[in-house]
Amino acid sequence: MQITMSQRDLMFRKFQIRKFSRKNMVPAVTMTVNVDASQILKLKEHLNNRDNNNPHITITHIITKAVADTLVQYPILYSFFNGNEIIENKELILNIPVDVESHVEYITIHRPESKTIDEISREFYKELTHINSGNGTYMKFLLQLNEMSLFRKIMYFCGSEGKIRFLREHYGIFPISNFGSFHVNSGTLTISQPLVAALCIGAIDNERDHSFIPLTLTFDHRPVDGAYAGKFLHNVRTLLEMPDLILKEGW
Repeated sequence: MQITMSQRDLMFRKFQIRKFSRKNMVPAVTMTVNVDASQILKLKEHLNNRDNNNPHITITHIITKAVADTLVQYPILYSFFNGNEIIENKELILNIPVDVESHVEYITIHRPESKTIDEISREFYKELTHINSGNGTYMKFLLQLNEMSLFRKIMYFCGSEGKIRFLREHYGIFPISNFGSFHVNSGTLTISQPLVAALCIGAIDNERDHSFIPLTLTFDHRPVDGAYAGKFLHNVRTLLEMPDLILKEGW
């Protein structure tokens, strides 16, 4: 069987190989909570039944907003760790992988905690349109990178500062990946230093009395302990399961 890959596929595969180099892998721990999906589904239905021109709201948009609002209370999770010290990030930037052709590209959302679900969904769809047409923001960066001389590439990515600049400017600092969109029950994301944590959204589980969505946090156990990570997951679940909090002004 012959594997056919487009130029975009090959470009992103090379990036993945560099990103997940063995020397950058971290001692990771994973934790999972099951979120009662009933309030999420009710909110999704409510938002999509409004008489306005807002884009269609998905479960990913709602969970993204809840995660963002909670993350700002746990800044270590979206900081960097270089193996010796924690490097603070003053701005939260989410990285959302999306499937296209035989690879993934990325939607980055800056300061999502300051945006409504409608604003987040508009950003999703706008960038998704660019990605599907071959003009995604990250694709443009990779094309520019390919045109750089070897010297310029070395200077751009030189040392830990170069990698941090790349993450802040082009990639994001906290990934959220929805495995549930592929009907996968749950999963564990891989973390590459200096990222500290990432979240995986699983598929809705309808086999119990209630519907549940598993959320799995993977984190570098050097800068983050289990209590800190566990409290974050608990607070995300609490926010998603309480309609009074979900429907507060600004959502």
